[in-house]
Amino acid sequence: MLEALVIIFAIVTIGSFSWGLRGHFRAPDGMPKGMQALTAVSGLAGLLLVFLTLRNGVELPETLGFVAMSLLALSLFWWAVETTRRRPPHVAHSGKDPDTLYEDGPYAYVRHPFYLAYCLFWVGSAIAVGGHQWLVAAFLVIWYYVTSRREETHFLRSSMAGSYSEYRRRTGMILPKVHRIRHR
Repeated sequence: MLEALVIIFAIVTIGSFSWGLRGHFRAPDGMPKGMQALTAVSGLAGLLLVFLTLRNGVELPETLGFVAMSLLALSLFWWAVETTRRRPPHVAHSGKDPDTLYEDGPYAYVRHPFYLAYCLFWVGSAIAVGGHQWLVAAFLVIWYYVTSRREETHFLRSSMAGSYSEYRRRTGMILPKVHRIRHR
């Protein structure tokens, strides 16, 4: 029963993220190699999660932690989709110059809400099954961090550099700035 819950939430969350890749983000020149690699690694991480869930089973506290993290990830992901629906961002690793600065919705708290959603899910997956999944989660979190840093350099070299610098000063990159949450 608990194993089925983990697998269902994994399928729904990874399915949402996969939909975003094809159905939301802009990729006019096709899928960049870096995004193809990230998709492959994420797919393998998802398979490892299912394998470890079925092989080792899961306990109630870890399952509840995973479900909570998945629900947070899904909520944040779909909030970010709704916020960017009129002008979706370019797919990661595209190298495209940014053409929109989002500052409302989840972007009022973090500059990269999609990456935060992905990180929440993968950390939740590690909570669920432990072991090697922690290494996978750490690897993916680092990948998202490095990618977000790279994307920020594109903003800082664009015509939006001044606006982005101000936005950056007041908003957390992947984690919210605590003082901003207290004063909202």
